[in-house]
Amino acid sequence: MTDLEANAVGELSEKQRHNLGALSRFRRRNTATISLFFLAGAAILLFAPNPRAPLVQRELIAAGAALIAAFLIVRAVTGNDALTRDLHESRVESVEGAIGKRRTSAGRTSTYYLEVGDRSFTVGASVYHDAPDAGWVRVYYLPLSKKIVNLERIPNASPAPAMTRDGLVGALRATLSGNRRKANEARAGIASVGETLKAAFDGSPEPASLQSRDPRPLDQAILGTWTNPLIRVTFSENGLATVHMFGGDKNGRWSVDADGKLRAGIMGHEQSVDAWVAGDSLTIVADGRAMTFTRAPL
Repeated sequence: MTDLEANAVGELSEKQRHNLGALSRFRRRNTATISLFFLAGAAILLFAPNPRAPLVQRELIAAGAALIAAFLIVRAVTGNDALTRDLHESRVESVEGAIGKRRTSAGRTSTYYLEVGDRSFTVGASVYHDAPDAGWVRVYYLPLSKKIVNLERIPNASPAPAMTRDGLVGALRATLSGNRRKANEARAGIASVGETLKAAFDGSPEPASLQSRDPRPLDQAILGTWTNPLIRVTFSENGLATVHMFGGDKNGRWSVDADGKLRAGIMGHEQSVDAWVAGDSLTIVADGRAMTFTRAPL
């Protein structure tokens, strides 16, 4: 059983239990070491030669240090810390939601946080940097120590903003909201748009085989309306190209040149580009990057 499979049913895997056990023992040894420093401090206060502080004051401070040392020793010996108790119970809980990341610094020391839904977790630097910057996740954690033991990306539950100027501006404003959960959900929605656009602009075009291409000349096969997550473009018989993007329309001219390339201004400026139709898919390649469109139903 993998770590994730064990965590999904509320348990720790054997590997996780072994690694966390080593961490627990390391922390308990550190706690015992700290207690010895407190005891040493108490002894110095009581028995230092030529002390400046009054005896009563030194006794009170030493007693306080001794009490702290006793508490730490008992905690180290009995394993009463949160992580050790979590290991005894070996129970894993989970929470899902839009992820957020923040860091606070004091001098050279930084504290790292992951936010998931309404929960906030203090994590180490490696967990912080490895976690995605935006999106929807599920984290698995130990209930007492709140230590994250696993994280997985899950399908984005945040609605993607409308691909219009107002929709995108509204989403960006939401990321600046004082409500961190809403801001993280808005960022997750924007991230889902980015992933969709990345799929549409794959950047590694592979020309369709001659057998799969539409046998008609390009100026006939391309007629009609084509869509992808960002753009809807219509190639009309009269040479008019209408591009709908971000809620607005832009008209231009299109043609197929003597080399069989599409000449149009779809990419922002007029140029000749490679294009081919294969089934219900139109691929347009410009500057080494590909845009893929799907034929819209009539």
